[in-house]
Amino acid sequence: MNNEQRLSSNQLLEVLSLSKNATAIYTTHDIIIETANDAMIAFWGKDRAVIGKPLEEAVPELKGQPFIGMLQKVLNTGITEAGEGIAAELLIEGKLRTSYYDFEYRAIKNSAGETYCILHTAADVTARVLGEMAIENAREQKEALESEQALNEELAAANEELNSINRELHQTEESLRQLNIELEDRVAERTRELTKNEARLRYLLADAPVAMAVFTGRELIIEAANKKVLEAWGKTPEIIGMPLHIAIPELVGQEFLGILDNVYTSGEPYYGNEVKALLEQNGIIEEVYSNFVYHPLKNASGKTDSIMLAANIVTEQVKARKQIEASEKRFRFMLNAIPQQVWTALPNGALDYVNQVVCDDFGDGFPAIVGHGWQKYIHPDDLPLALTNWVTSLETGEEYVVEFRLLFNDGVYRWHMARALPFIEEGQIKLWLGTNTNIDDRKSNEQKKDEFLSIASHELKTPLTSIKAFNQLMKRTSNAEKQESFINKSSEHIVRLEKLINDLLDVTRINAGKMEYSMEPFSFKMLLADTVESVQHISPTHNIILETVADVTYVGDQYRLEQVVNNFLTNAVKYSPGAEKVLVNSKIDHNNLIVSVKDFGIGIAEQDLDHLFDRYYRVDSTSMRFEGLGLGLFISSQIIKGHKGSFWIDSEEGKGSTFYFKLPLNASGKSAA
Repeated sequence: MNNEQRLSSNQLLEVLSLSKNATAIYTTHDIIIETANDAMIAFWGKDRAVIGKPLEEAVPELKGQPFIGMLQKVLNTGITEAGEGIAAELLIEGKLRTSYYDFEYRAIKNSAGETYCILHTAADVTARVLGEMAIENAREQKEALESEQALNEELAAANEELNSINRELHQTEESLRQLNIELEDRVAERTRELTKNEARLRYLLADAPVAMAVFTGRELIIEAANKKVLEAWGKTPEIIGMPLHIAIPELVGQEFLGILDNVYTSGEPYYGNEVKALLEQNGIIEEVYSNFVYHPLKNASGKTDSIMLAANIVTEQVKARKQIEASEKRFRFMLNAIPQQVWTALPNGALDYVNQVVCDDFGDGFPAIVGHGWQKYIHPDDLPLALTNWVTSLETGEEYVVEFRLLFNDGVYRWHMARALPFIEEGQIKLWLGTNTNIDDRKSNEQKKDEFLSIASHELKTPLTSIKAFNQLMKRTSNAEKQESFINKSSEHIVRLEKLINDLLDVTRINAGKMEYSMEPFSFKMLLADTVESVQHISPTHNIILETVADVTYVGDQYRLEQVVNNFLTNAVKYSPGAEKVLVNSKIDHNNLIVSVKDFGIGIAEQDLDHLFDRYYRVDSTSMRFEGLGLGLFISSQIIKGHKGSFWIDSEEGKGSTFYFKLPLNASGKSAA
């Protein structure tokens, strides 16, 4: 490439400003903002007036934060600084907000190793950091639930102990009745002891750490209720002595009264786990969850005369668990909504979750994929490196990054970049969260780009070499006739070089969305005739025949459409080296102008047809190679699209090809006839 074609510093800065990644460049110890793209300025919550100012002046809220000092350290030492998930306070829309960023301060050095500027790149990872905080909160809630479950087990043990005490009481009462006839004094003394024990029991019941109550008779008269159960019911001690359905009327219509009646009649206890009750508390019906037992208390004859309630209120734990379950459900939903493969693995590296994208891509269900692991789907050539990197990450706890090909359900391997990070808690890896990003198009584009650069350098070098050779020959001869011949041949190569450069410029305009069209009315018949005549002059080996031509006035960019026709004609000549003619036709069909160029050359293989109008795509036969950058048909397709038209090809290998394009007339042209 000539020096004149190299990008200037301003152009490089302009390109940098278009990057979607937040980027800035600083110089001097004062950290002057030399440039910053829109993404970085948006992070700061500023406008482009900050360019040229010291960072501390442009973004004053950074004072007291470590970033200015880090930048000065990078400038002084030349050592790059980076951080992940670092909090920063920035003034956004007038409010000081805390966000989290992954960033890098990279020292840019000259050939002498001296740092002359700093390249700052950053990414907003606030959502990721807040998500990690949410997961930590969910873990704490889960631990609280497990603690509550342990308490429930203690409650069951306490209930068993109470049952034992109840049996002892009944035995004592029977003994008292038998001794009543014989020993009045001893009965009185035993009665006093029982009264004392009952008082002690009521005292224990009142201050028990679990909710307890006793219901007497089938009417379920509330005989006793401790503080815990009254709090759960939202009532006061005044309800003691009332039937349960009157004391707590909101229980009517719920399952509890029916269950109590069945316990009373059957004599069998009932155990409930995390059962929901609707109870009025402070004038509002609230959901109350509890683990409880309804235990029948029987008299000396073995009949149930009362029921004891022992309950552990677990409302907060149940709601916390449901919140965790809801959070996990939302988390899984978000993972499935991500348009790339997402997976998690246990600390030992065993795969334990993949999102729906993985299942869709592989055509297998979740259990099958987790059971097989990645080894079934990774290309055998890529598997050793993938396993080696994975083992290294598991041993060191460092980020896992690798590129490999994955086998999709259509039998095609596609390139992906795998990346996984460990979730570390209390110094231990709890899980790995990973993604597989499809980079197949990037890999293909990189290959095409490399091939194009090789072809472009060759194609540009060839005419330059010829021009240089003819110029040297002109210097060495004084023969006017030879000089004119050399000048003509040199001019031909200049035209060829000019066409290559114009094609490159057109592609640049198309990529930048700056391809403009000058829409004016013109005679399409004249355009075809003039273009055919022009190409015929430079194609003595072929007879270009204009068979039929539609006489139509068309509104469009005449220069650009000439470029399309010229490209179709020169391609027809180039790819039919053994033929003698090219046929050109145009017609009006259903208010559309259709143009065709037919050659009798090498034809095009079926697998190449769908890619022929792609950027940089070239068709070379096995026996010969054709010059050119592979841009002509791509540019032509964009020009046709710019005129709301379409194009297609009919071809058969060894027999030739016919290239068509169609332009609508209803909005841009009309017949002149």
